[in-house]
Amino acid sequence: MATLLVLAVLIPPCAKYIHRQKEKPGGTIRIDNFRDQNELHLKYARKYGITPFNSGKDFLEKKEGLVSGGKLVRIGNSRYYSVNKLTHSHPYLIPRASELLDQIGRRFHQKLKEQGLDEYQFRISSLLRTGESQKQLRHVNGNASPNSAHLYGTTFDIPYRSLVKKSLLGKSRVVHEADALRVLSETIGELRKEKKLVVITEKNEACFHITVR
Repeated sequence: MATLLVLAVLIPPCAKYIHRQKEKPGGTIRIDNFRDQNELHLKYARKYGITPFNSGKDFLEKKEGLVSGGKLVRIGNSRYYSVNKLTHSHPYLIPRASELLDQIGRRFHQKLKEQGLDEYQFRISSLLRTGESQKQLRHVNGNASPNSAHLYGTTFDIPYRSLVKKSLLGKSRVVHEADALRVLSETIGELRKEKKLVVITEKNEACFHITVR
């Protein structure tokens, strides 16, 4: 009898969760068209950032010294965000930019909760680049600037078409969730108004290109 009572209590919430997992999220993604251009990003990148690395070899030779000296922080998956597989950048930022990432995450989760939405992680698609990797990127992306704020460790890209959702078992999956993506855009916009960051909405790469200020 006790076992039946427990099942009666647990099954409805679990069934609801399973049903929601099967649902295909829809809706039109509404995001802000932020327009803080490259020169403004470079202004803050040069003010706060590190001296750019010329190449991957240069990065490997100097990385540990900058990390141990508190100039760079390694960025990995957290409660708030998930780092994509990186092809043209390295998972490092200056501490100021790392703190901004967490600030975006905390504000994003707070706003999701206030609006009665599920918890999601945003994704990070690019971080610290070298001069060499920036040049390589320009061969596949003609819109990539030859002098990018990514070179200074102050800048990161957050895709705005998808998020990461974790199941009860901890398994992650990429989802399209329009309401949550709208909240992410609102979060970034609020921090921009508070002069915490500058940002441009990149249409070709479908991401928010963000530099700490």
